[in-house]
Amino acid sequence: MNNFTCGSMGLDGEDWEAFPVHIVIGMGGQDAQSTCEPRPDHPDDLIFPQPKHSLYRRGVFGYTRLVATKEKLQLSYVGNHDGEVHDMVEILASGQVVSGSGASAGAGSKVAQSKSSLLVEGAIVLVLVAFVGYVLGFISRSRKDATSKNRWTPVKTEDI
Repeated sequence: MNNFTCGSMGLDGEDWEAFPVHIVIGMGGQDAQSTCEPRPDHPDDLIFPQPKHSLYRRGVFGYTRLVATKEKLQLSYVGNHDGEVHDMVEILASGQVVSGSGASAGAGSKVAQSKSSLLVEGAIVLVLVAFVGYVLGFISRSRKDATSKNRWTPVKTEDI
């Protein structure tokens, strides 16, 4: 809301405007929180439908993970029952919402990784490969040395 008019949420590169973002996690102070149960006669429709301005609603316990850098803020909702990320939103420093998973978040949403974490993972892989190479070289060298020690080497070939 800006001057009592609704603005665009700016999901996935749509037209966007820098509006305040309000995130309600948990029951928001309401003791009688309605559950997301389907209607008996219409299994696809909920008894209490999700409002249009609400991007994600789930009836399970969980926690949020907040990662903030200079470029973006990333908020993820992780379910206690499975440890999976069920919803994730990224907000750029400019205020643009880059990814809001919405209702399809539980199906296969993945948390994006920053470039620095990818670099750290790459460095770890390189160190691991170097260590494995060192161990294999050490083993092959010790086997080579062990086979050469089993042979007799003549010291003198002349009789005196």
